[in-house]
Amino acid sequence: MLYDAFLLMAILMCTSAVYTVIAVTITGDFNQSATINTDDVLHDLRPIELGWPILPVLGLVYIGFFIYFWRNTGQTLGMLVWKIKVVSTSHEAISIPQGLTRIIIAFFSATACGMGYLVLLRKDTQQSWHDRASNTKVIRLNN
Repeated sequence: MLYDAFLLMAILMCTSAVYTVIAVTITGDFNQSATINTDDVLHDLRPIELGWPILPVLGLVYIGFFIYFWRNTGQTLGMLVWKIKVVSTSHEAISIPQGLTRIIIAFFSATACGMGYLVLLRKDTQQSWHDRASNTKVIRLNN
């Protein structure tokens, strides 16, 4: 998860930069102070108001990141390093609805004090909450 978080953070920052350029170009908000009083810099600088549309854009990039990797290779960068792969319970590539379900339920698995992940510590289960809900499983590769 940590490896994927670093890669995803970089992708989200790049997306935010592109979004900012587009938002500033569309709104025409090129107002920059010609002189900056160095005694009071924080009061002279004004943040650019990006508006609410950046939230769904970043959400779609986040969801698209996981669905793209899970659908095409079954692995994100972090999963590749640890030699694990997400497959459907029939050992095929997961579908887009399975990926969406997996992402949504994984959010609740994590926010419930990690209970959806901690269930994996029991010997009799091999699926987390989001695996069960999306009919997927994580397998270890023998390479």
